[in-house]
Amino acid sequence: MLAPVLLLLAFQAAPVQWTLTAAKPPAAVKAGGRIQVVLKASIQEGWHLYSLKKLEGGPIATTITLPEGQPFRLAGDIDASAPLSNYDETFQMDVESYAYSATFQLPVDAAQDARPGAVTLTVNARFQACDDKQCLPPRTMKVELPVTIGQ
Repeated sequence: MLAPVLLLLAFQAAPVQWTLTAAKPPAAVKAGGRIQVVLKASIQEGWHLYSLKKLEGGPIATTITLPEGQPFRLAGDIDASAPLSNYDETFQMDVESYAYSATFQLPVDAAQDARPGAVTLTVNARFQACDDKQCLPPRTMKVELPVTIGQ
């Protein structure tokens, strides 16, 4: 009976944990205004994920999006921490990756017609975690941040 519980705990443990915070708390913005948010990946030792740079024939790049159906949209380029660059034997090319942590700053606009009050900003991070022996299947993590929209 103990084995299934341990298996479930091992399955839930992921080598990358994501958090979303406001660059300048509190997380508040006026309708039609802009807020800066910080998406952070905490990566377990021995693992890495790839940068935002898409390389033809290369690894699966990290992709950050704001799903539709919310009163927010990405308002410009994502500012990412500097990745490591190294030659990858598997892909036979130089790749960019992050070990230990990665930080992404996102400029986000609130819709002009956003209703005042508490809402949830949702960010999707699609990534692939790899170590020196394997790559896990790509997955998308939904990360949320409560935001207050003012008048």
